[in-house]
Amino acid sequence: MSSDGVERLLAEVCGTLARAGFEVASAADGGPGLRVRREMDSVMVGWVPGSELDPAGRENADFEGIRAALRSALLAILTQAGHAVQVDRRSGEVRVSRPA
Repeated sequence: MSSDGVERLLAEVCGTLARAGFEVASAADGGPGLRVRREMDSVMVGWVPGSELDPAGRENADFEGIRAALRSALLAILTQAGHAVQVDRRSGEVRVSRPA
C-alpha cells in the first residue's frame, strides 16, 4: 500500500472510531486513551490506560480484562466498517488494513 493509501486508511479508521464514540488520543502527548498509528502497510490501534484505573499506582497492573473487551469492540466496529482486522499477538494491538 502506498504512503497516501496508509494516510487515507488512518483517516478512515480515526473517523470510524470517532463515529463509534471513541476519542483518539494523540500519541505525541503521551496521555492515556485509544491510539492509532501508521505502519508500513496498515494501521495499528492500541490503548494506554489512565492512572485513574489504578489509584494505587501498581507497576504490574495489566488491565487484561479491559484490553480484551476493547479489542473485541474494535474488531467488531472496524470489521463492520469494511476493514480487514486482526490482533497482533506480540503487541496486543489491532492491525487494520484494506480487505484483499
